[in-house]
Amino acid sequence: MANQRIVRVDYRLIHGQVVAKWIKYHPIHRIIVADDDLKNDDFMCDIYKLAAPGNEVEIVSLAELATTLNKKNDDVMIIFKEIKNAKQALEDGVDLVELNVGAVQTRKDSRFVTSGVALTKEEFEDMEELQEKGLNVYVQPIPENEKLSLEGIRNKIK
Repeated sequence: MANQRIVRVDYRLIHGQVVAKWIKYHPIHRIIVADDDLKNDDFMCDIYKLAAPGNEVEIVSLAELATTLNKKNDDVMIIFKEIKNAKQALEDGVDLVELNVGAVQTRKDSRFVTSGVALTKEEFEDMEELQEKGLNVYVQPIPENEKLSLEGIRNKIK
């Protein structure tokens, strides 16, 4: 089974911060992007695979995540596009080690909780539900930032 070094929500998926910063803080062999829509877009899959030279990139559906984690003994980073996808994976029985919320696509009813991270009330409630199930959930856009707990951002959402 793979060793989950970091599990992250980032709507941009694989990009410069992931490759230049996060992988240096959490050395990995493989990046697993779990996203149903992306899995069905061969062109974009190829683009994302080219975005992380030197690392294996697998793009899987949410239903394939558990099998993908179990197929190798290596260090991995899991990336979800949305908080609800991480919630779905946990509900499907994938044992996630933590959830780093780094970049969530801003919506009309989002509120900024820190620079670069805006959440809707529903997204925050999903994060609270995940934490109630025992998952360590925090907001941290880049490794140099302090981890923000849900308690620390609650008053910015409610």
